[in-house]
Amino acid sequence: MNHEWIPLPNHDQECFACGTQNPFGLKMTFASNGKQVRSIMTLPDHTKGWKKLVHGGILATILDEIMSWTVIHLTKHKILTRNINIEFIKPVYIGRQLTATGEIVEINGKKALLQASITDDSGALCCLSKANFVLFSEEEFAQLDIV
Repeated sequence: MNHEWIPLPNHDQECFACGTQNPFGLKMTFASNGKQVRSIMTLPDHTKGWKKLVHGGILATILDEIMSWTVIHLTKHKILTRNINIEFIKPVYIGRQLTATGEIVEINGKKALLQASITDDSGALCCLSKANFVLFSEEEFAQLDIV
């Protein structure tokens, strides 16, 4: 299997997490090695919680987004997040390069279990997450009328 990280195309320019045209967004970009998806970013000041820390809600968004892109890219399904569980292990500081990585743990019918992590530029593990997603075909997703 190829372990090279190949950049993935962005499909929603206005998305808060991945939209390159959203002036308030995180502007996440993604790459895949065929088994995982990752995003490398440095968060700006407007994502602060406490004085020098990234807001926990922003970290939750990053974890949800990396798992979403992982399951969408690797299964070719549309998805919605059913639930998410996050463990905040170490403070995450503004201005440090972060790497978010997602991978599929299990797929069972129309359900997918994923896990993700965020590490900082020293390689320290900062956050862990697991989430359940519901998988949809293109036709099923179109009927929801949300995109």
